Amino acid sequence: MHSAFRSFGSAALPTLLVCALTLAASACSREKPSREQAIERYSQELRETISKSVSDEHRRAQMLLSVDRLEALQLRFSRETVDFIESYRKLNADYDAPRPAFDQLFSGYSAQRVEARSEALALHFELTSLATAKEWDRIGKAETRLYEKVGAARPAEGNAT
Repeated sequence: MHSAFRSFGSAALPTLLVCALTLAASACSREKPSREQAIERYSQELRETISKSVSDEHRRAQMLLSVDRLEALQLRFSRETVDFIESYRKLNADYDAPRPAFDQLFSGYSAQRVEARSEALALHFELTSLATAKEWDRIGKAETRLYEKVGAARPAEGNAT
């Protein structure tokens, strides 16, 4: 009986390993959402949180408009980042590209980043000014989740639309 168990165990081990590897590979092959998909999904989650948390119709409407602008800002900056990366790749492929061309590319993108950051902060404080402390507890968590998920999403390849 002991030898029968041992032969069964040694035959089952490779099968179990194959199953474990198959499950691991299928879990790893699930692709992260694109940055645009994450922006759309978690902006909608933020809208839903506001809709559930804010009973005052006027403040809720203003906050939802702010989220629309935040979503548009995130999508625009995502496209600007893709464009920057494409421009950098093209410039970098040119062996004779002069340093000033790189400086101009980077300073232009840096200005876009600063502008986007300023707009995002203005929208954040617009949301906080419209929410009560109790409402902000849930809304702030949804806003944080939006930024975390967008940051973790895979960047778009090629031109973002």
